Amino acid sequence: MRHIFLLAGVMMMVGVAHAEIYQWTDKGGIVHFTDNPDKIPPAYRSRAKEVDVTPTIQETGQLNESQPVKVEKIAPTYGGHDELWWRSSFMGLREKIQVIQGEIGGNKEDLTEIRRKRTIYQKPSDRVAFHELDDKIKKQEEQVKDLQKQLADLDAEANRSGVPQGWRGN
Repeated sequence: MRHIFLLAGVMMMVGVAHAEIYQWTDKGGIVHFTDNPDKIPPAYRSRAKEVDVTPTIQETGQLNESQPVKVEKIAPTYGGHDELWWRSSFMGLREKIQVIQGEIGGNKEDLTEIRRKRTIYQKPSDRVAFHELDDKIKKQEEQVKDLQKQLADLDAEANRSGVPQGWRGN
């Protein structure tokens, strides 16, 4: 009975290890391996070779170690997200904040100009434009506060997950 479980376990390992593995060498002479042909850069796809990494069972019942199993290095994840996600999340929030702050600066200049006209001409249309622009600036300032809170929350999540500082784009 014990031999049946051992045989079943070995057969499962052979089935799992029989995945297609591809190998290619880049311009720097570094050899790469992957089980996903879509991850092979287009420039190297024609030169990529399929590598047989199927372990063989010797008569002793041991795996033949003359052909080591090669495994693609998996990028580390923190909090369930990879480096690209963390970097783009931080960068996206910071860019939104910068864009809105730039708009606020321009709107404040326009508001100053309307104020100047308001004191000189006292047109009703200037007063309406002044209040509309003032409300728009207040909404943009609230957006910036909300985005800064999101950024602080993201930073706190990154701290809990152990994300390296370099991924945060500080």
